Amino acid sequence: MRAILKATWRVVPPLAVALLYADLFTSPFVARMGLSNTGAPDPLALPPAEVKRLVELSDVSWAHGEYQQALEPALKLYHSYPANPVYLKRLAEIYGGLGRYKEEAAMWEKFLEHSPVPSEGCPQIGRAYEKQGRRREAVNAYERCLAFEATDLDSAFSLAHAMEMDREFSRAGTLYQRCVDISPKYLDCQLGVARVEFREGRGAEARRIAEAVLAREPENSDALLVVALVDWSEGKLAEAQRALERAVKVTVRYADLYFVRGRIAEKQGDMRLARASYEQAAALDPTNQEIAAHRLALERRHAGASQP
Repeated sequence: MRAILKATWRVVPPLAVALLYADLFTSPFVARMGLSNTGAPDPLALPPAEVKRLVELSDVSWAHGEYQQALEPALKLYHSYPANPVYLKRLAEIYGGLGRYKEEAAMWEKFLEHSPVPSEGCPQIGRAYEKQGRRREAVNAYERCLAFEATDLDSAFSLAHAMEMDREFSRAGTLYQRCVDISPKYLDCQLGVARVEFREGRGAEARRIAEAVLAREPENSDALLVVALVDWSEGKLAEAQRALERAVKVTVRYADLYFVRGRIAEKQGDMRLARASYEQAAALDPTNQEIAAHRLALERRHAGASQP
C-alpha cells in the first residue's frame, strides 16, 4: 500500500523555479527588502543581515535534524514574511519533523496558496493529513495535487490510495486501473487494483494479480499481503501467516502487515502473537482507529478472562 513517490519538477524546469524564487528575495517591492507590496515601509520587515542570519540558523539546524532549534528562526521569518513560499515550505518541513502534523498541513496549505509552483507541496500536503488520520482531507489534497498535472502517475497513485483508505473503493479502483493502463509496469497501481478486487469480493482475481507481481518480485510485501488476505478469506490461516512472515522480514515498518497478522493470530487463538502484532501496528500507525479498536478489544477480553 505504499509507493516510492518520485520528487519531480511538475510545472516548470528547475532554472525557472530558481528565478521565480530569486525574484521573491530580490524584488524591491516585497517585504524582504523592508517594503510592503505597496512600496510603503513594512514595520515587520527584518534587516537583510538578520534575514541571512535566521535563514542560515534554521537551515543548518534543519539539515542536522535539529527541528526544535530550527523552529524559532523559521517562525521569525514567517511572521515577518507570511506569504514567502520559501519560508512556508521550510516551516512545514520543520513541523513535519517535529511530528506536529496539524501545523504541517496548515503550512502546506499556505504554501499552495502563495507559491508560484504549488506542485512542490505535493505529495507532502496529503501525507500531512494522512498522518493525522484525516482521510477526507487527504483525498481533497491529493485531488488538488493531481489537478496540477493530470498525467503524473505518482499523484494519481497517491489519490487512489487515499480514496482506498477512505473506503471509496469504486473510485480508487478506477484510478488505479487508469494508472495500469498508462503504465503496465507500475506495480503499486497493479496491487491497488488487486486490493480493490479483494474488497469487492473477487478474491481469485486479486490472487491472480498478486501472484503475477510475485513472479517478478518474489519478496514484494504488498503482493504478499494480498495473498495473505485471500488465504485468510478462504480459511487458509497457516498459509496466510507464512505469507505475512515473509513480508515482515522484508518490510519491517509496515503497519498493515502487523495488523493483519494480529487479526489472523486471534483467529488461531494465539493471543500473545495477536497482542504483539497490534502493538507493533499501533506504534507504526498511531492514528489508525481500526488498529486501536482491535487492540483495545483484545486487551479488554484478556482482562476479563484474567478476573476470577
